[in-house]
Amino acid sequence: MAPQVRFEPHGMDVPGGWWGEATSGIDWCERNYTHTIYIAEFFNTISNIGLILSGLTTIYQAIRMKFEVRFVALGIGALTVGVGSAAFHCTLQYWAQMWDEVPMVWTMLVWSYCHLMMDHPGSWLLAGAMLVYGIVWSFIHYDGGHVLEFQVHFGILVVAGIVMIARAVRKHCKLTVLPCTTQEVNGIHKKWRKLRLMAQLYVVYISLAFAFWIIDQAVCPSLHALPVNPQLHAWWHLLAGLNTHFGLQFTMALRQSVVDDALPATEWWHEWVMVWVVKTPKEDVGKLKRRD
Repeated sequence: MAPQVRFEPHGMDVPGGWWGEATSGIDWCERNYTHTIYIAEFFNTISNIGLILSGLTTIYQAIRMKFEVRFVALGIGALTVGVGSAAFHCTLQYWAQMWDEVPMVWTMLVWSYCHLMMDHPGSWLLAGAMLVYGIVWSFIHYDGGHVLEFQVHFGILVVAGIVMIARAVRKHCKLTVLPCTTQEVNGIHKKWRKLRLMAQLYVVYISLAFAFWIIDQAVCPSLHALPVNPQLHAWWHLLAGLNTHFGLQFTMALRQSVVDDALPATEWWHEWVMVWVVKTPKEDVGKLKRRD
């Protein structure tokens, strides 16, 4: 296993943690065991609640609304990442780190499959290829605990995901994710514009999350020198939870639109704050429209 990557200065942790000496490949920019002897990184642990709720919501919706099994797997993946990340930051043990990092890659693979099969019932060949890739990568990563290689690998998957979601917006909403002219936007049905907004929020939240994630690592000693550490890695978790929610809801809403040949069916809270996919009204099935 590769040597541990540690961002915070040595000698800042509270000794006597219940989980013992950290065996994880990385120790983030939060003092360990400052709030309780049972949780190593307190804020980095509790901030995974958004990922957990996003996963549970997706599982419930996918089963209740009879989506394909791949969407149930998508929800299970997000839930596992949230629970695994909480376990990792709670214990700073290597086994828990694997329950965080390995599901992150598997969930991105399932999400990529959902997008690649957006207009198709599925492909055993593609699913099998992704399964083999995921298994081989998991064994390699578990055996070596390659921190930097994992981060680069996951970053590539995230960028690929942004490309796929931008492609989906262009194909189905007939708009680009980036700003369009008012005339172009007004010429599209408001439900397509709302679907595009979901994609935009997905990109905004993941971009902010990565910015906080990078800053937290780059200037950790300076953050500890502040009167209060802003806990940017915890903010990464919270923003990733929002990003995951909007990404999963976008994917399900678009898939339902394709299957039902109908406008995307979503329900918003306060216009842009939160959204959920809802079942297509029976009167809208088979009546796909592009304009108001």
